[in-house]
Amino acid sequence: MAESQLWKRIWRHRVFYLFMLPGIVWFFIFSYVPLYGVQVAFRDYTFSGGFTGSPWAGLKYFQQFFDYYKSGEIIRNTIIISFMKLLIGFPMPIFLAILLNEIGNLKFKKTVQTLSYLPYFVSWIVVVTLMQRLFSTSGGPVNELLSVFGLGPFQFLYNSSWFYQIIVGSDIWKNIGWNSIIYMAAIAGIDQQLYEASKIDGANRFRQIWHVTLPGVRNIAIILFILSIGSLMSAGYEQLLLLSGPATASIGSVLDVHVITSGIGEGRLSYAAAVGLFQSVIGLILILTVNRIARKVSDVSLF
Repeated sequence: MAESQLWKRIWRHRVFYLFMLPGIVWFFIFSYVPLYGVQVAFRDYTFSGGFTGSPWAGLKYFQQFFDYYKSGEIIRNTIIISFMKLLIGFPMPIFLAILLNEIGNLKFKKTVQTLSYLPYFVSWIVVVTLMQRLFSTSGGPVNELLSVFGLGPFQFLYNSSWFYQIIVGSDIWKNIGWNSIIYMAAIAGIDQQLYEASKIDGANRFRQIWHVTLPGVRNIAIILFILSIGSLMSAGYEQLLLLSGPATASIGSVLDVHVITSGIGEGRLSYAAAVGLFQSVIGLILILTVNRIARKVSDVSLF
């Protein structure tokens, strides 16, 4: 009976499900079909043998990774960088969305919003090239400005003293505008009568933000935080690959770069697949754990 009612509801809302169909097909093709290749992590993969012809290796490559003398350092660096990005970077789009919402000049507001999310569409190669020009010790605008005050020059890039600041700062600059869009949409959906009621009660703008705006984006913030937790074992390979050097190897070696280097650079496909699968499993466990905690604490969860 319940199944019959389910199909009736689906048929009643068939137009909406048709809109969902392209997204479902995309996820199936690019997210679920490739799962067939996960078996590479458990095989001694060869190009001649392929997926099914290569001999089984069991947990051999997982053992190799954990026996690797730098595995602990790589995992630690990944967690530290990802945690810093999450701790510092996650609230920034919320702050930006609130600030943009408080701007009364519509033209200025649109200009700032457009400029803030344009960096999202720029590749990390272009971003790092721009940073190299800006922070160069010979003619870079930043060091030239500091020299006016009798400071510098400072070697900002590929310097362990500035490594975390550069990594987290550039990540925020690149993604803050794009990530703020969903919070802007959430703020736009807040009932304006709540603001009017708070004004009648004598609340100033800061009180309105605290008691109306922030609770209005609370649920969407929790959902996005749960999703962000899933990437705690992924620090971003493009950025780290381009901004790491010999001087920062001890704090800049992360799982993403290790997977790319091992798989593509050294041709150890089974080993790289095993490390990548390890990342994914830990990410899944983190999402499930935080989702359960969020459901108990706030009644808001993914499922």
